[in-house]
Amino acid sequence: MKMSDSNVDVRVYPIDEPKGNTLAFANVRIDGMVAINGIRAVNSDKGVFVAMPQSQDNTGLYHDTAFPLNKELRKTIADAVIAEFATQANLYPEQRGYVKSEQDTSVIKNVEDIKLDVKVFPFDDPKGDTLAFASIGLDDAVAIRGIRVVNSDKGPFVSMPQSQDRDGKFHDVAFPLSGDLRKAVSNAVLADFRQQSAERKQSIGKQLAAGAEKSAQYKNTRAVQPQAAYAKRSAGNAGLE
Repeated sequence: MKMSDSNVDVRVYPIDEPKGNTLAFANVRIDGMVAINGIRAVNSDKGVFVAMPQSQDNTGLYHDTAFPLNKELRKTIADAVIAEFATQANLYPEQRGYVKSEQDTSVIKNVEDIKLDVKVFPFDDPKGDTLAFASIGLDDAVAIRGIRVVNSDKGPFVSMPQSQDRDGKFHDVAFPLSGDLRKAVSNAVLADFRQQSAERKQSIGKQLAAGAEKSAQYKNTRAVQPQAAYAKRSAGNAGLE
């Protein structure tokens, strides 16, 4: 289902025999800029609602991986997903599906026209190949979290957030629709990561230098104290003579 007025393209895949509250999965392309997969149509006491893809942090809390940054776009996506779910759910399974078509380049935004906000969070002491996490905002419309800066033999590279399917394969949850935008995102994330890494090294260097200076001052003070005490005792002994 395509909503041309808001540049939202939705594809919904109902689950024939739901084991839980999730009734369908959906993939959405937004404004010729970014794709978000793994959106869910969820059943509730108040009807069907739409949940953005989520990931779990190390404290057990869940957070949206990719999501609209304004209520209007969130409502547009939710309405489109629910409407398309109703359409697909009323079809026989063999009637469902979408014809795979080539990407319409006429709706792809130029990189120069996209506002890109980047936040990178480096690890002080990485335990594995992941060196940092990053979040990006695109045109004040869509946010993507859980982007990773990953170490490799050829240097750091940027990996979009991923989820694992039942076959053990990993798939990008959200990603730029064009190669140029993906490259721009990657370059911006790596530039911020390298800048922060350099600043951290410089800060650590200053802290080590300051620590060394304090240590030297402490040693000098300890060395002077016995000499001062000896001089004081000598002066006292001279007065007794």
